[in-house]
Amino acid sequence: MDPTVFNVLDIINTVLTTIIGIAFGSQIIYILLFWLKPRKYKEAKEFHRCGIIIAAKDEAEVIGRTIEGLLQLNYPKDKYEIIVAADNCTDNTADIVRSYDGEVKVRVIERHEPDKKKHKVGWVLNYLFDKLMPEIDNFDFFVRFDADDIVDKDYIRHMNNAFESGAKAAKGYNHASNLTQNMVAGVSGLWYIRDSRFNCHARAGLHTDTFLLGGGMMFAASSIKEDGGWICTGTSEDTEFTIRNMDKKRKNMYVPDAILYEDQPSTVKDCFRRNIRMGNGLHKLFWTKGVMCFFKFFRYWRFCYIDMFLNLLFIPIAVLCCTWLPGYYAYRITYYFVTGATGEAFWALELIGILLLCAFVLPFIIQALVVYFLDKKKIGQPFKKLASSIFGFPIFMIIYCAGIVIGVFSRPKWKKAKRNVEFVDTVK
Repeated sequence: MDPTVFNVLDIINTVLTTIIGIAFGSQIIYILLFWLKPRKYKEAKEFHRCGIIIAAKDEAEVIGRTIEGLLQLNYPKDKYEIIVAADNCTDNTADIVRSYDGEVKVRVIERHEPDKKKHKVGWVLNYLFDKLMPEIDNFDFFVRFDADDIVDKDYIRHMNNAFESGAKAAKGYNHASNLTQNMVAGVSGLWYIRDSRFNCHARAGLHTDTFLLGGGMMFAASSIKEDGGWICTGTSEDTEFTIRNMDKKRKNMYVPDAILYEDQPSTVKDCFRRNIRMGNGLHKLFWTKGVMCFFKFFRYWRFCYIDMFLNLLFIPIAVLCCTWLPGYYAYRITYYFVTGATGEAFWALELIGILLLCAFVLPFIIQALVVYFLDKKKIGQPFKKLASSIFGFPIFMIIYCAGIVIGVFSRPKWKKAKRNVEFVDTVK
């Protein structure tokens, strides 16, 4: 083996691992800032008009439960409306929605789009708001939910408080409805709880933009009116909308008291599918709007841009972690053995083991432990029920990264996720 090639690869590896370290370093900073307190919003003096929107495709299994929960919200019945976009449904989702129209106005807007390239949530919202534009002034803000979400009864009230305080967009605290179903659901749920407890708390404490997620996202009707409708139609439309708000200087806020319980995948297969779709969408977004955020930071000197860039940078980093790192170290160890440097080879193997333990396994387990004890009251489950998920946190990261990489190098098609309607355990 040519030692020149070895040296060149060593230099490349140093550069790439430095980039990886910078990205992970930003996340460590957020974890260390766990003590920061997010903003608390005063009780609003007025109940503003809210439109609750749900994009649903063949959701007859769960849509009724979701609407029934929304009908029980602690919010004046005449101040909110439920609007479901039934997208290319082949079941009776639309009929189920219509059956709930009553004291709270519930309606359905059906969409039949033959172009499969537009079978994405972003395009569904584009169609929905195109239909709603003539009546957009009848609403003050919208809150978007998924068809299987379980919503805390005070969710809209807390978002109303944030809206009256000046928030143009906001996300709540993402919980899981099936946190103790099994290890997969538990780890996936803890990942989103971790994001709320570390990243969102810290960003709110630093008064910078929070990254919006589709389920539970609140946004002002005036923003939709200004944009001429919903124009974020990529696979990761929520992140795209976050960046658009940043460009428009519409602050993306965090409301920790607004709790949303989401159905988490309970099988490795479903977890893979979700991460593949996410990886595909965020990869495209990184090379278009994400890279531009890097340059916008140096132009406008707004922290939110470099924060978004580093967040989206995790997509190419996931690719590096799953391709370059194992390939490089396999080559390096092989080089040592071939050249007779067996001592260096065993030293490299030992070093890799130590790095995996100290820089990967232990840090993620510690994160899960800290999240659990910081938010034990919100999580609402005894430690023994989540122990396997907490100690399995590093395994989730492997699945997460592998799914991202597959998504980057593939064109995933929409497949209906399994709904865990029979298992709801963490909703208070």
